[in-house]
Amino acid sequence: MTPLVLTGTVVTFDDDRRVLRSGAVYVNDHGIIETVQSARRRAPAGYTHARRVSTGATVYPGLIDLHNHLAYNTLPLWRAPRDTPYTTRYQWPGAATYGRDISNPATAYGEAAPAAALRYAEVKAVVGGTTAIQGSPPLTRAFPGWMVRNVEKEVFVEDGGGPAVKDRWRQSVLPMEPAALAKVGTALAAGTSFAYHLAEGTSEKLRAEYESLDVAGCIHPGLVGIHSTALSEEELAAWGAVGGTVVWSPFSNVWLYGDTTDVVAARAAGLNVCLGNDWSPSATRNLLGELKVAAEWNDRSLGGAFEALELCEMVTRNPGLTLERTWNRPVGRLVEGALADLAVLRRHSGDGYADLLAATEADVTLVIIGGRPCYGTAALVGAAGATSSEEVRVGRLRRRVVMSLPPELTPADPDLAAQANLSWAAGLAQLEAVRRDPGTAVRTARERKPRGVPAFRFVPDMAGPIDADGEARVLDDQELDTLVMPPLDPLLHDSAFFDRLDREAPAHAQLLRGLRARFR
Repeated sequence: MTPLVLTGTVVTFDDDRRVLRSGAVYVNDHGIIETVQSARRRAPAGYTHARRVSTGATVYPGLIDLHNHLAYNTLPLWRAPRDTPYTTRYQWPGAATYGRDISNPATAYGEAAPAAALRYAEVKAVVGGTTAIQGSPPLTRAFPGWMVRNVEKEVFVEDGGGPAVKDRWRQSVLPMEPAALAKVGTALAAGTSFAYHLAEGTSEKLRAEYESLDVAGCIHPGLVGIHSTALSEEELAAWGAVGGTVVWSPFSNVWLYGDTTDVVAARAAGLNVCLGNDWSPSATRNLLGELKVAAEWNDRSLGGAFEALELCEMVTRNPGLTLERTWNRPVGRLVEGALADLAVLRRHSGDGYADLLAATEADVTLVIIGGRPCYGTAALVGAAGATSSEEVRVGRLRRRVVMSLPPELTPADPDLAAQANLSWAAGLAQLEAVRRDPGTAVRTARERKPRGVPAFRFVPDMAGPIDADGEARVLDDQELDTLVMPPLDPLLHDSAFFDRLDREAPAHAQLLRGLRARFR
């Protein structure tokens, strides 16, 4: 890989929160940031023949989404069939329309077009500047074709061709029994991180989940508490005394429960507060949208308790610090030795933090992961070294996306190679075939049986776990014959999204109607 130099305004999110008005980010041939300095200074040795990209914009760390469910991100916003807020996450999956609108369509995609659905979800994230995401579904086979860094499955190869280093990261969407939590507590003590859906809802009964973690020795700096909405100030303070991470998903919380995490108390307790997009049935379409929900909640419900810098750190520096615990290298900051994951956004003012809060998909002009361009305008993707890309339409925007793996990363297995290098156009065609006739698409997929290995598929993480033999829940004939697939959720926040909020937001989620104004 050829070294790369990006110039422009550079917002580092380093310890000094440096913003270089005329800065340069030097990326070495291992996809690591060599240095960040003034563009006027002499370049470090080894960059005489580097590719140079004059962005004319602002260079940020790539955004990090610490809470998502990729299996569901082809699906549109779901309006729960009730007007009063739920009080726990155990209620709405029992709604009459949940299987019809959410779990069954996601399961069909997971069986008939798994690679296409996962790549669609990844492109949807990258369109908003995301370079790392948590929440991949259980898979029947390893998938080598990830475009963005996958928090649970990220594998690093040490510089110089050393052995692969796999991240020590565990997760559970469903509640765990005491014996299983005790094993997690032991793993946490050994350096593992653990992402756990914790106390999601507003009922005080959910605090028992915190007590179970405490008894099992899981209240630990490596605990990543997703949601944590029902926790009291006392519980947050006790957890904060040892350290840990809270992941805030304000749209989903407000949409389903009418309230959200006490992030002011979490910050005061010393917990690391991050943002997560959750999933498209009850979320914005990417982290740029979730930032605006956070800003709206901050202004209207918290009295502006968080500065713009602090909100921006929830998708950069803060999740990067959480990942660094197990990834053993900086990310989410533009500093020496960090992973070269970058997002370039158009500059509208002299305030890089205000610009990030106000940014829309139209402002994202280049996304780089590990020093390689993966998305952006044709000019910048080409300047950054992409030799093969294809057009993707993001509303009225024309962008380029790099879907294929470099030759050295392409698997030898022909089936996996085809899945990993699935083109954008071919993926859309597969998804449309499932939408048009899901019964035929799923039955056809079941007839394809690779020799010696299970067929590649994913299982939605709230629709049943994979069994030990690699098999999983499948839709029966009646479900297939009656399944109606919804339209694909668009890649960007369009007027139809805001129209739905205006028309369908329940009384407890009226705050979300203010989002339209933040996208102008």
